[in-house]
Amino acid sequence: MIKYKLQCKNLHLFESWFSNSDAYERLNKGKLLSCEICGSNSISKSLMSPSVNSKENKPLKEVLKPNPNKEQIILKELKKEIEKNYEYVGENFEKEARAIHFGDSPERSIYGKTTLKEAKSLYEDGIPVTPLPWTDRKTN
Repeated sequence: MIKYKLQCKNLHLFESWFSNSDAYERLNKGKLLSCEICGSNSISKSLMSPSVNSKENKPLKEVLKPNPNKEQIILKELKKEIEKNYEYVGENFEKEARAIHFGDSPERSIYGKTTLKEAKSLYEDGIPVTPLPWTDRKTN
């Protein structure tokens, strides 16, 4: 997982998670990314600086090394917040997103499942969608 600071053509800054840099490039090239503030799909990466704690005397190489445990914790917290504050609409995501957008359903934050084709169709119709940085896993 990788988090990028992004910027739209209107200079709004926001962050988003991607499974890898290729995923970001693919979504951006397909115009599937949009500014969470104004909805613009003209998105670019913004400058980011690494988080370095100057009080520690660790070598820079060790400080910059990815910490999968920390990233997993952040993702778990994000998922927990979304599940707590958003309504899960499951496979009806595209239908419900359209209904909310066109005023046929009450405005609220939702999450659910959709195909890339459906997400692209929503985007082309001016309905903002954001991919979530995890998949549902069923454990045995």
